Amino acid sequence: MAIVVSAACGPIGPASGPPPQTGAPGAESEAPPAAPAPAPPAPVASDDASAPDPVLASPGARGASRTPPRGPAKAPASEAQQLVDAHNRFRAKHCAKPLTWSPKLAQVAQQWANALRDKGCAFGHSGGDLGENLAAGTSGTLDADAVVRMWYDEVAHYRFPNGGFSAQTGHFTQVVWRGTARVGCGRSQCKGMDIWVCEYDPAGNWEGQYRENVLPTGCR
Repeated sequence: MAIVVSAACGPIGPASGPPPQTGAPGAESEAPPAAPAPAPPAPVASDDASAPDPVLASPGARGASRTPPRGPAKAPASEAQQLVDAHNRFRAKHCAKPLTWSPKLAQVAQQWANALRDKGCAFGHSGGDLGENLAAGTSGTLDADAVVRMWYDEVAHYRFPNGGFSAQTGHFTQVVWRGTARVGCGRSQCKGMDIWVCEYDPAGNWEGQYRENVLPTGCR
């Protein structure tokens, strides 16, 4: 049976200097439930914790092509591009500008994904000034679109227009937060699990700023 779990950063205090992030409710550093699974495929993350996953670090890098329009179909988008596209599809529903991919954030995310792997599949937040969403699932059960969709689907529990942070909606509010401009993600494997980490800048989930940053569909 597939196991999928996720954790979002907690609310951030009033904007006055570097944002002190609190721990996420229910997101203590503990290993996700063990999941019986066949031997996972070769790890996607680099063994070097300082190096970003090459697939995630360069979205849309397909190389030059002289194929005419009626030639073979284009290669599939990179996983990084899929993550950006998934975020932006959902952000558009809430009048939030598209995010751009940040290799720097991707490196930070990959380092934390590797650290969680190296801690034996621990599952918790890195802390710091960035927004952060986490997810984990039995290897092969989540792809880029499914991860972002799982975070976004928390919209069903959000109360517009006066909602704020809750453990049930923190991923959703970070995904569509209008003040966020950049995203970068990383992924690692451990004990038959895929661990996904996305970092956001500027961070979302600021106390007192939900009404202007998390709009309902229709944006009214």
